[in-house]
Amino acid sequence: MGDLLFEESALVLTGIFVTFMSSFLYTINAQGFVHRGKYRKKEDAILIFLSSTIVLGLVTPIIHEGSKLTIQYVPIPSIFGAVIFVTNFVLHYSIPSWKHTSTKSLLIYLLSIFLIIIGFLISYYMADISIV
Repeated sequence: MGDLLFEESALVLTGIFVTFMSSFLYTINAQGFVHRGKYRKKEDAILIFLSSTIVLGLVTPIIHEGSKLTIQYVPIPSIFGAVIFVTNFVLHYSIPSWKHTSTKSLLIYLLSIFLIIIGFLISYYMADISIV
């Protein structure tokens, strides 16, 4: 059961990483396809989309191995905190009208940093307890 949960968690984390990477490569909105801050023609959009899909597909096994290592060595609360932090950043990066410095955004950043720190503190103190 533990191995299955570990593998499924690694797959979820891999999907999150790939999604983050793709959000920096291009954005699709109601007005069109945006790559490197410019709207692109249909032909360019198809080429960029397919190229991105192929490249991300090729690096997914590497990302998956990195996800396994992350889950193995980084405490779960810290992983959640990092995912929340990066998600908040990516959303604000993708939507220009959203401000990183709004009260809600700053609270989300603080919560995620708190989770990261708590995860490592719990891990550190649990390691001390197991040594004794």
